[in-house]
Amino acid sequence: MKKLKTLAIIVSGLTEADKQYILDLTTTVQDNWNKGNREPYLDRFSPEAVFMAPNMETLIGKDAIRDFANGFPDLKLKYSIIEIMGSSEYAYLRGGYLLTTPADSLVDKGKFLSIWKKNPENIWLLTHDMFSSDLPLAK
Repeated sequence: MKKLKTLAIIVSGLTEADKQYILDLTTTVQDNWNKGNREPYLDRFSPEAVFMAPNMETLIGKDAIRDFANGFPDLKLKYSIIEIMGSSEYAYLRGGYLLTTPADSLVDKGKFLSIWKKNPENIWLLTHDMFSSDLPLAK
């Protein structure tokens, strides 16, 4: 059996500044969402973003994501970031979310995985976003 050769590829990782930018933006999105302002949530998506929410077809493009976000109920959102990794061009975020009513009753909790790409203007934009609930299906 022929042994495969391995090739070492050196990839520069995310800088601390890149990680902090994404963390700060996530906090800004969360805080504005909870005030009823959806624009920071939408602004972080690339024009051709792919959005994969549970129990619905995949949405493609910022306009389709805007329709989803603007039609979403008035719920409070809390993100928790578990890890950020990537290269100088791409970042991968894994975390959790919690959705509650304005009176703090649990509506949903789950996890997400997102892919970010740094554009030519050195701004990180969300290109792929996927999330799913941790709660059992309602009977």
